[in-house]
Amino acid sequence: MTSMEAMMKRTPYLAALLLVAPLQPARADVLDGLIFGAKCIGAADRKACEEQAKREADETRERVRQQSSPSAPTMMNLDAPEDTLGKKIYRNWRNNVVCNPFSTRSVRDVDSTYARVMSRYSFVTPNQAKVQSGTGEAGLYISGYLHETTPGALYRLEQVVQSPDVANGQRQYKLRLDLARDGSGTRVTGEYCVTTDDPAGWRDLPAKIRLSLDNTF
Repeated sequence: MTSMEAMMKRTPYLAALLLVAPLQPARADVLDGLIFGAKCIGAADRKACEEQAKREADETRERVRQQSSPSAPTMMNLDAPEDTLGKKIYRNWRNNVVCNPFSTRSVRDVDSTYARVMSRYSFVTPNQAKVQSGTGEAGLYISGYLHETTPGALYRLEQVVQSPDVANGQRQYKLRLDLARDGSGTRVTGEYCVTTDDPAGWRDLPAKIRLSLDNTF
């Protein structure tokens, strides 16, 4: 068997290696050269063939990178026919939501207020989000997740949460809260949201959430 015939038989194996090339960037060009050279043998315009093959390979790498990235949910195709978990989360917590504004002032300092909110509403830090399963972390970002902290000054939070004092912790809702230092206390602004897709109904939930927030601050 000639070396060229052997290369042709190995092409499917090399193509599989191409998918992991983003993890081994130093070898990507070598693999590309082998694969594109074998693929375009006999092409009328070999250079054009290799350029097209390279574009397709780059697109494949990009898709693999997006699928393995925590930020991938923002790139999902919402027009796809299948009703994926990501689409359901997006629909529930980005599209089919009813939100109410909330503002108050807490006598607690901003750091104490942040600690109270974290323990009461199951907010998670970015580091805690990373140790969740891939589905759990992705779900946070699809539904809308924000966690910015400037200790002693400002905390900005957004997350789908639950709390023991709202439907015994059995129902989820979404909070967007800014906790800003206001003298010795804290100015709290934001909104609380419910999904109209809640199988238990949703119209009773806003009042329960508002009572919880009033009791918290």
